[in-house]
Amino acid sequence: MSEPKWTPAQRAAIEDRGGALLVSAAAGSGKTAVLTERAVRLITHPDHPVDADSLLIMTFTRAAAGEMKERISAAIDQMLYDNPDNEHLQRQASLIHNAQITTIDGFCAYIIRNYFHMIDLDPGYRTAEEGELKLLREDVMKEVLEAAYARKGEKFLSLVECYATGKTDDEIRDMIYKLYDASMSHPFPEEWIEECLEVYQVDSLEDLHDTPWMKLIWDAADESIVQVRELLSRAAAICREESGPYFYEAALDDDILLLRAAETAVKERDYNGFSELLKNHKYARLSTKKDLSVDEEKKIQVKDLRDSAKGLWNELTEKYFNQTEELILEYLQYCRRPMEGLAEVTLQYKDAFADRKREQNILDFTDMEHFALDILMHKEGDTITPSAAAWELSARYDEVMVDEYQDSNLVQEMITNLVAGWADKRKNIFMVGDVKQSIYRFRLARPELFMEKYHRYSLEDSEEQRIDLHKNFRSRGTVLSSVNYLFRQIMGEDLGGITYEDENALYTGASFPERADGKEPETEVLLIEKDGEELEEQGNQTVQELEALAIAQRIQKLVGIEEVLDKDSGTYRKAGYGDIVILLRTSAGWAEPFSQVLASKGIPVYTASRTGYFAAQEVVTLLNYLRICDNPMQDIPLTGVLHSAIGGCNTQELAIIRSKCPDGMLYESLLAFRDRKTDDRDEEELVLREKISHFIELLEEMRDLAVYTPVHELIQYILRKTGYGDYVRAIPGGAQRGANLHMLVEKAMEYEKTSYRGLFNFVRYIEKLQKYEVDFGEVNLADAGNGAVQIMTIHKSKGLEFPIVFAAGMGKQFNFQDINSRFLIHPDMGFGVDVILPEKRLILSTVHKQIIRRQLKRESLGEELRVLYVALTRAKEKLIITGTIAKLADVLQAVSWQMGRRETLLPIGTRGEARNYWSFILPALARHEAMLPLFREYGIADRQIQVCEMEHAEFKVQKITAAELVQGEILGQTDSQMQEKLLKEWDSRKIYDEEIHEILTERFAFRYPFEYLKDLPVKVSVSELKKRSWRGEEEKEESLFYEPDIQEIIPTFVSGEKEEYRGAARGTAYHRLMECLDYTHAEDVHQIQKQIRMLTDSRKMSPEEAQCIRIADILAFVDSKLGQRMKTAAEQNALYREQPFVIAQKMNQIEAAWNGEETVLVQGIIDAYFIEDDEIVLVDYKTDKVSPGGEQNLIDLYHIQLEDYAAALERMLQKKVKETYIYSFTLRKMIPLS
Repeated sequence: MSEPKWTPAQRAAIEDRGGALLVSAAAGSGKTAVLTERAVRLITHPDHPVDADSLLIMTFTRAAAGEMKERISAAIDQMLYDNPDNEHLQRQASLIHNAQITTIDGFCAYIIRNYFHMIDLDPGYRTAEEGELKLLREDVMKEVLEAAYARKGEKFLSLVECYATGKTDDEIRDMIYKLYDASMSHPFPEEWIEECLEVYQVDSLEDLHDTPWMKLIWDAADESIVQVRELLSRAAAICREESGPYFYEAALDDDILLLRAAETAVKERDYNGFSELLKNHKYARLSTKKDLSVDEEKKIQVKDLRDSAKGLWNELTEKYFNQTEELILEYLQYCRRPMEGLAEVTLQYKDAFADRKREQNILDFTDMEHFALDILMHKEGDTITPSAAAWELSARYDEVMVDEYQDSNLVQEMITNLVAGWADKRKNIFMVGDVKQSIYRFRLARPELFMEKYHRYSLEDSEEQRIDLHKNFRSRGTVLSSVNYLFRQIMGEDLGGITYEDENALYTGASFPERADGKEPETEVLLIEKDGEELEEQGNQTVQELEALAIAQRIQKLVGIEEVLDKDSGTYRKAGYGDIVILLRTSAGWAEPFSQVLASKGIPVYTASRTGYFAAQEVVTLLNYLRICDNPMQDIPLTGVLHSAIGGCNTQELAIIRSKCPDGMLYESLLAFRDRKTDDRDEEELVLREKISHFIELLEEMRDLAVYTPVHELIQYILRKTGYGDYVRAIPGGAQRGANLHMLVEKAMEYEKTSYRGLFNFVRYIEKLQKYEVDFGEVNLADAGNGAVQIMTIHKSKGLEFPIVFAAGMGKQFNFQDINSRFLIHPDMGFGVDVILPEKRLILSTVHKQIIRRQLKRESLGEELRVLYVALTRAKEKLIITGTIAKLADVLQAVSWQMGRRETLLPIGTRGEARNYWSFILPALARHEAMLPLFREYGIADRQIQVCEMEHAEFKVQKITAAELVQGEILGQTDSQMQEKLLKEWDSRKIYDEEIHEILTERFAFRYPFEYLKDLPVKVSVSELKKRSWRGEEEKEESLFYEPDIQEIIPTFVSGEKEEYRGAARGTAYHRLMECLDYTHAEDVHQIQKQIRMLTDSRKMSPEEAQCIRIADILAFVDSKLGQRMKTAAEQNALYREQPFVIAQKMNQIEAAWNGEETVLVQGIIDAYFIEDDEIVLVDYKTDKVSPGGEQNLIDLYHIQLEDYAAALERMLQKKVKETYIYSFTLRKMIPLS
């Protein structure tokens, strides 16, 4: 195995020791390989090796942890193979299986398992299943709220009065759940909730001025001032242009005076003054002067720019400056009491939920983290003291490695620090991650932890060092330059968490051979118009179907035409469907229509979905069957089952049943129909009655079983008895459907581990899961997507790579649902709510909530940017960015303002108001020459200023109209029709092309030159050789005893007698005994019987076989001269029995008629041979039916077989075979072969 070529940065990350190390690793930079290699080097260091179990390696998923352990284990095995006597490596090969290479959850579970006594936890706990937890949460919430209502606490009632909308308290429940979940991502939930409440405990204006969120208000004002200044300067520049509306300058001057006054107020932090300024300002009207020399288009542009500036001032006023400071303070104090009530009831819920989980001895993942934290430290006031367990673990681990560090939260960070090397005052933590790929904010990940270290750690050798891995070993340079071009303009520290400059850009590390055409594939941008006139004529195609249609047409032009590099051969080949992936931001509402459209175009497609389990038809049918097993008096489930493959009824048959027996529930109709007397001549009704009778009989059997059978066994029995399990596996998609049903069996097994039991409870349990929208997702089959276009979410694609990537859905609106809710939570600024004044029946927005919303929106947009980065960096060779777009002319006009901008990074005003991915991508492309044709098409002729020229990024921007899509469809259908017509009219006798005709004739006339070898076996048995030499003869090896010619007519299964073993089977019994015979205890009948009994007891011989043996025959053999010689050989350990062999032999020696020198393998088993005077005596037992005096028949029949045995023995043992015997049990005689 050749040593990988590491870059200097990678080598530094692998080899640097003696400090805390943060590795900032760009996409495709081999960070997992670096981490693995570092672990291997630590374990196998020539001077200071460490044990494999003294490393703690934590990663994000079980699959990643398993793969890493496998890689490290394989590296150790390889070294051990090269150096087998190395004791250290031998020890590591064993220790690696116990090494802590795990997820953070796995490590927490390890801590709890080993130190459970420190927190009084029952060690028999289990991890709760998602559905079970959801039901438990609901039960506990009901109890907590009922208790709170019963107590009638003033703060709680204030919370309900203000925030419970309508007739339910669902809003309150949601607020409690939201606050509980957010608090559990903090090491000390109670303290964090208390800190959040401090926002509402501000009593003076001085305190108000000092709050962090008030400082953010001025940041928002500063940002708006910068944007307004830019808008007004652009408007003034247009006014001063030739044919510009010069008479608008007076109004603009007035706007500039407002801007200067605003700048002064903001500088002085005069909140009330700034608020008054904005609220009371009266805008000057634009001049109505007429001048024909002025361009009307420029007038519109100036007016639009001025309106945008006004919009910014109005937005600033409405959100942050529509009150006085005194009013802000008053509103906060109004919110104090209900928020304190929320905090109280949330903490009560937290305690009650924890108690209930303890009662049932179950844990969830957040419990594991908090219990692990409780084990590792003690907290008194603000002082945290590591526990004895933390000391022990800290001393044990030589190094702590954290993969995907950017996705850690505060609890995980604290656990990691507590087990790192502080006990020995060592900095031994190694963190790998990429903040640009932090896409788990919805799981409360805190990329800020990574960024804090990123800025603090030094790039020089030090105790806290940072190493940057820039080189990407995945993608072509064209893909990387495209990604760099876009992200240099759209990702900054203000949005995305990091400024995308040279030190964070991607650099090419992979080498690709030159393509045949010498061209590098360019990045394509497909803008699919969704509001064209043609679309209205086409009907109601959704945006998803439109985009999928465009992608399908592009795929058809790629497959078999575009070349991709083959991973195994290292050469180019034509792209196949399996090389393509379509990445989506979400699968809900997108994956299904994409899949359907692609499939309808004949494109094989596979969707790795995490939704839709309970909607899968096979799952619906089986659950309906369980429902009617529990209670058949349910018409809808019963109808569903009857109409399925289990019931086998069509709608007409169901209508017949109901019309004949209309009374009662459907099940009562079925019973009445079954018992109804019908005309025997009505064959159709008789068949239906038979079908219904069988259905009811089976259902009643299942209902009886359900009383005492575990649910998972009942499901398996239903699938087997109804045949439904076999049915679903036989229809298209059978593997997926079968896996879904198997998953239901597994879920039933998990359910039975809970405190609930029985079919009734299981049915209710499933119904609650559906009610609370718990979706397991369809089972993902291994290798299910091979050879098909894969559709997956961007999150699922993280860590994967594909030759051709479609980054689709760029026109999908971002989901801001969370930040538009009535209750907002921010980890640093607490929770924000509207102020509600019940007596005045008023709901007013608080400035605090608006600032939280702004911050959450920025963080959400930053997350969307990172998600886009992950999507675009999955491509190895070709990247295609697609999305639908409306009002393209307006969009292009808006982004064209960026064409003249010199700064690389786009203004925060543009990036911070993005609504979809196009809002990022199109402004970034505005300064690329690939956009010029599109700008010109829409009459935009502004001068472009080039940016990021060092990237040499190549894009192909293409607008796709609905007309083009329709045209593509028509062409596709026309092609199909023409091909069909051509094939129908094909004249097979006519020669269309002489050259092709000759080639085909030659190929079809080909004859395999070695066809005669088809009769040549690769391997033959000795028995087969015997048959070849006795062709036409019947099998001679029959039974030991003569069988009567006339058999009884009564078959043995009627007479009740056991059928005797005959022929070869009886011979088998004799051979088995002779193989195991102990010659030292074979002197009389009793000893032989005892040996036979031992063989039957050890199951080496069946009782029926034992009955076939005549003991007198065995005694006759033992007493014979040959038997005595074999006994002597056995005592000298020179007797060998049932000896297998394989020898090579020329076919012409085996069969005289064979004309050739080919060799075949001959295999067989020698009954017995023994060594006597350093020579071999060969023995073969025969049980053939032989007449007295028929010795020559046996010799003729078996001499070839025995000659082969003798030749094999002589070649194997290098000794001479001096004698060969056949021993016939029929004749009780040994027959020598001359």
